[in-house]
Amino acid sequence: MSSKVAFIGLGRMGSGIAANIAKHGMDLVVWNRTASKIASLLTIGAKPAGSAKEAAAVADIVVTSLMDDQSILATLTGEEGILAGLKPVGVHLCVATISPDFADELTRIHSEHGSYYVSGPVVGRPNAALAGELTSYLAGNGAAMGKAQEVARCYSKAVHVVGEAARTANVIKLCINYSVVSVIEIIGEVYALAEKSGADPAVINEFYQSAFAHPALKNYGNKILSRDFQSEGGFALSGGRKDVTLMLRAAKQCGVELDIGNVVLNKMNAAVEEGLSEMDWSVFTEFTRGRRA
Repeated sequence: MSSKVAFIGLGRMGSGIAANIAKHGMDLVVWNRTASKIASLLTIGAKPAGSAKEAAAVADIVVTSLMDDQSILATLTGEEGILAGLKPVGVHLCVATISPDFADELTRIHSEHGSYYVSGPVVGRPNAALAGELTSYLAGNGAAMGKAQEVARCYSKAVHVVGEAARTANVIKLCINYSVVSVIEIIGEVYALAEKSGADPAVINEFYQSAFAHPALKNYGNKILSRDFQSEGGFALSGGRKDVTLMLRAAKQCGVELDIGNVVLNKMNAAVEEGLSEMDWSVFTEFTRGRRA
């Protein structure tokens, strides 16, 4: 029998993920701090809740898609938080990119409560979330993994169980995102060199389109070439900067220097200062091309 699911956090990623859970016929209750974002989900069978506590109280598994460690912790605790409603042996599945250390903290909090925590970060942009074509990486207590996989299959083209320590999934997600953002930086540098040397970067993009197997990298080759940084269906700079900060912090704890990451973060900070927070995260490459605050 399908699990009863509560979904909390209906931003760009969360709304698409929740829609796919509802479309798969699961009993879904939703809550979001901005209530207006619930409306579209009610038309496909989801039920509204008045608080995170109320949503968790009727669910076997609570899925959160919130911005960062702080927002998750705030929604988890308190009189109207998830823990106030979540039953013992209930499961919390977090699909956001969070720090590995915070995954450890969530595991501890849930263990003390008598519930289970599973990290389930996803790879893919919001349009992939809406299409149900994300890739999920799950890690956590084995007793909770069955429910987590059942839900993750609703919005994922592939689901990988990567270990019992929840932080493992978050490390993998940071490594993948670091690979992508490093390639974005390289593309920006190469296009800038070509343009300033009088060469046509479109010729280089032809190479990228044949060399890159992953569609996301092809997309960034085209996006940076055309300077199309609108973030509809994409990943906003505000979220990207948060992810890069997590990457650098996790690496520092392991004694690893991510040099490209520091270059990227500096450019992201400059882009944010120019008011570009809601543009696609690849907009930071404009600073390689000579844009200045």
